[in-house]
Parts: sequence; structure tokens; C-alpha cells
Amino acid sequence: MKRIVTLISPLVFVILFLPSCKESSFVTTRGNQFYVHEEPYIFMGTNYWYGGYLWQDSLNNGRERLQKELDFLVSKGITNLRVMIAGEGDGSYPFRIHPAVQENPGIFDESILKSFDFFVAEAGKRNLRLIMVLNNNWEWSGGFGKYLEWAAKGTAPWSKTESWDWDAYRTYISQFYSCKPCLEANEKWIKTIISRKNTFNHKYYFDDPAIMTWELANEPRPMMPEAVEAYIEWVKKSAILIKSLAKNQLVTIGVEGYYGTEQDMGLFENIHKIDEIDYATIHIWPKTWQWYDGKSENSVTQVTLKKTIDYMDAHSKVMKKINKPLVLEEFGLHRDGNDFSPEATVDNRDVYYTTVFKTGMVNGIAGYNFWGAFTLENKTTPDHFWKHGMPYSADPPQEEQGLYGVYMEDSTTWKIISDFAKKIQGTEF
Repeated sequence: MKRIVTLISPLVFVILFLPSCKESSFVTTRGNQFYVHEEPYIFMGTNYWYGGYLWQDSLNNGRERLQKELDFLVSKGITNLRVMIAGEGDGSYPFRIHPAVQENPGIFDESILKSFDFFVAEAGKRNLRLIMVLNNNWEWSGGFGKYLEWAAKGTAPWSKTESWDWDAYRTYISQFYSCKPCLEANEKWIKTIISRKNTFNHKYYFDDPAIMTWELANEPRPMMPEAVEAYIEWVKKSAILIKSLAKNQLVTIGVEGYYGTEQDMGLFENIHKIDEIDYATIHIWPKTWQWYDGKSENSVTQVTLKKTIDYMDAHSKVMKKINKPLVLEEFGLHRDGNDFSPEATVDNRDVYYTTVFKTGMVNGIAGYNFWGAFTLENKTTPDHFWKHGMPYSADPPQEEQGLYGVYMEDSTTWKIISDFAKKIQGTEF
């Protein structure tokens, strides 16, 4: 037999044997750090939960609004957006996202899915990375409670209704992790969205580097001690499922930290040791957690600031121990005087943001998502709550509009954000 020798030109060799550009453009982790193209990626980001809902919001010029807001964020050094890519239930409960991607179980609204497509494509054009939140512990998107209602577990004790009771809500939601039809329905949603082909950029979601992370849920808690084992099993199985579908993308849980894991740092550590979980998150809410008495003038006392610093320190130590990145993906503070209007000052908030960023630098925090951009004022609603047909805002439907969101006019806050983004990214924009 003749031996055939084939010569490969240098150009063909490069094409055949260099690493895939597509693979190297995904965000990866190594130790306590994120990387893109082998370069460290420390991100300044924001919570932008409604981004995927804007394209379909023609009533409020959502498409044009999205493009303008994304351009504004990029100009301020934002490189990461945390968004809610879920929504369950009809409009009968007023403090919930509407319209929802899944108004009825297992039936997905194609117009909302196309709206997500547009958002992902536009984010990708601007080199923005996305954290996609797949479910919710809380009522404002439907979330676990709606899955339980669909599974005939009775009516959820929704907040702001006569049936609301915190202990009843905890007990009700804790059933999710052992509810077989709930888990199957959630898995169907995960498979549907991760395997979707984008109608705008024609990439499969699992193959789009703009999507950095799939997050299991927003603030998933066991809720009751007896649900802890089922909760851990849900984390494991969900993460394994996502990794089987999206091998190049990251997975995180979405917990608040100590306050979201039964006030048990051992549980926080153990769930983040799971191989398929790529990094940990924490959230910090000083007023909600009653770190001060609720009076605006006490919001940045040394007590509040010390509790914030200690919270970041404690979780950073755990993550350095298990050698994975830590992201502060939610934090916020009321406007001065607990006011909701853009005319209210933000002196306390600016002090708080500055403290958070300085502390994050010391602790090697790998990314930040403040809450949130953008808040909008609507003077036609005296109770300040969002109503169907109003423009979406940073503050979700169960909270007063202007509660934590940053107005575009808050120039001092944006300067703090922008200056810190330049510091951690080492670049101008």
C-alpha cells in the first residue's frame, strides 16, 4: 500500500487546531475568579429583572426603551445584568409580573419568549453578560407558590391578601422541593428555555456566550427545617440537569447567604461545594433584616455598616475555603426619608454603596449586581404600586416603585457605580 503524505499549510493548521473562539468566549471560573478569554472578569452589574419583557411591551415603546437603557448602562461601565427569565400565573393577583411567560402550566407564551430572544440578542451585541433566574421563592413572578397551586396543593397565602401569614407562607412554599409534579413542571421549563433557538440571533440559548449563568431561583430557601434535605436534593438535581444541557455556561443557586439557608453557614457551604455549582451568591437587605429601626436617618449608622461588612467578610471566608467565586448579586437602600420620588436625595444610599464596594474590594468579591436599574415614577398611582399596563420598573410589582431602584437622574449614585467599575475593570468607557 502506498503511503500518502498530506501537507497542511500553516493557515489550515491554525484553523484546525487552535482552540474554539466560541468556547473561549464563555465565562469560566478558576479559584475565586471569573475569566473570559483567559482574562480576569470582575463585573459591575445591576438587577434588571424586566429586561426580557420589554420587547413585547409595545404600549410603552419597550423595544426603543430597552436599547436606550442598555446603551446607558454600558456607558456607566455595567457589564452584567441579572434578569428574571420566568413568570407564572394569570393577572388575577395584582402584585405579579404580567403578562407571564407561563400563564397556565406547561403552556409558554411565544410572544414573551420572542421578547426574551430580542433582549438576549441586544445584550450580546453590547458584550453584556446575563444571569438568567429560572424561578422564584417569592410571589412577584408566581414562582414556587404558583407551581404548588397548579399541583393542587391548595391556595397559596399570597402577601397583601387576607390569607397572608409568614409562617403559613413558609410552610406552604417548603412543599415545593418534595412536590413531584412541581419539580417535573419546573424541569420542563428549564429544558424548554435552555434548548430554545433565538429567533433574532439564531443561536441556541445553551450556545450563546452572552448567557453567563443559569440561576436556579431567586432567593430559594428551605423555608422550614424539615425541608432541608429535599432542598439540597433539588439543588443537586437541578444543577446536574442544567449542566447536561448547557455545558459551557455556569450554574449558581441564587441564595441570600446566611439568612437564606436557615441561618446555617454550614448549609451555605455544603450546597456550594456541589460540583455542578460554579459560584456562590449573597444578598444584603439592611432594612428588611432589621439591621436598623427603619428610620432613614439610621440607615447608615455604624451598626448597619458593620453588619454589612461582617456579612460580606463571613461569606468571603467560606468561599475562599472552598475555592469558588462569590458574587454580591442583590443589595440596596431606600432613598433619604424613605421617599419614593426622584426628587428625594440619595445621600445615605451613596454612603452605603461606597461602603459595599470598598468592602468587596478587600474581600475579593468577583462581581456585583446592585438593585436596580431603572426605577420609574408614575404619579397616577397614589399607592406607588405597579399596575397592569404601566411601564416595568426596577422595583418589582410587590414593592413600591422607587423603593430601591436607581433613577436615571441619580447622578451621584451613577458616578459611584461608574468610578468603581473603572477601578475593578481597569478600563475607561
